[in-house]
Amino acid sequence: MATVKGFKAIRYNPENVGDFANVLAPPYDVINKEEREELFEKDPRNVVRLILPKGEGDSKYELAAKTFRSWLAENVLMQDQEESIYPYYQEFEDKGRRLTRKGFIAIVKLEDFSTKTILPHKRTFPEHKQDRMKLITACIANMSPVFSVYSDPEGTVEKAIDLTITNKPIFEVEGNEGVVNKMWQVSDPTLLKLVKETMAEKSLLIADGHHRYETALEYRDKRRADSETGPGEEPYEYVMMFLSRGEDQGLVINPTHRVVKNLKGLSEDELLNKLKDEFELREMPFDEAVSGIGDQEFTLLKGGPDHAYRVTPKDSAREAGGSPGVITLHTKVFNKIIDEESAGILYSKYLDETVELVRSGEYKLAFILPELKAVDIFDVVSSGDRMPHKTTYFYPKILSGLTFNPLW
Repeated sequence: MATVKGFKAIRYNPENVGDFANVLAPPYDVINKEEREELFEKDPRNVVRLILPKGEGDSKYELAAKTFRSWLAENVLMQDQEESIYPYYQEFEDKGRRLTRKGFIAIVKLEDFSTKTILPHKRTFPEHKQDRMKLITACIANMSPVFSVYSDPEGTVEKAIDLTITNKPIFEVEGNEGVVNKMWQVSDPTLLKLVKETMAEKSLLIADGHHRYETALEYRDKRRADSETGPGEEPYEYVMMFLSRGEDQGLVINPTHRVVKNLKGLSEDELLNKLKDEFELREMPFDEAVSGIGDQEFTLLKGGPDHAYRVTPKDSAREAGGSPGVITLHTKVFNKIIDEESAGILYSKYLDETVELVRSGEYKLAFILPELKAVDIFDVVSSGDRMPHKTTYFYPKILSGLTFNPLW
């Protein structure tokens, strides 16, 4: 199964960077042009210069590599001398609850998906992988961790880490939306041995970073082809990962709601009648309809504030361990009743935004989805399937600039 171990990370030198808030950044794929400019101006050592460099064509990747090497030479970045894992905790508010998502950064041996040791749940796009491939090739390093989830009902690893991190963290930074980020370095051989042995029994579900993982696979294969020896324990056989326990209360997977702009000649009454062939529809007050949605259900919002319907598979389709609501929506509604391609669908992570788009009349209707659990996604991908696109939003996002994994 999974091979997880400590590594000698490259990371920002606390003695030279001062306030970590100035050098860390959101993930590269959520930074827009304006935010990139702000991060460039914020600090000349901000990680955005490595993960989202400026420049024309492929020259920007070489610039990122040059910057990476110069920061290492100038001691802006430092490399740890002991193999370590890096516990990374994020404290945040969610629906009135104060939560902490716990996890740790380590390196994980790359496995082809066919082994079912590493499980993807999203499909990827070639152009995004090309971009990351050029960056990893130029820098010869993993610049950001893949985010993966493992199952450990007893919390063996998490409890052991909690007992170890009694010292002050390397940094404590408040990021966007008031999320407090903390990271430690742990090189205790006993803990590293426990982590390796416990994780060896696990499969890992990729939560975020599918393009990074598939890029690491391609990079590994390229380095293997250039090598005169067979596969072994070379650095490129591993990828840097942040690993979080699936049963942890702090592992929040917010849904991405679907907002439909047009029905292409289908009236709302016709839609309701077609839905009744496959589902039970219950009209209910808005507040009730958008809360407490069952795992296999979804809510249909249309028109005014009272037009909300709880949509539930009929008894013949509803079963224990049945498909999550988002899969039911895509298999039984989209491309069967509503043409997904022509419906002008907007995907929103925010319930308030979703409701406002419908109530304003800008969009015809919305499908409100329930929160997902890690076990739901494990069940889907273990059967060889993948979740529909734009389904999961693991909150909060992992910051960039925590650690780098050299592949030389």
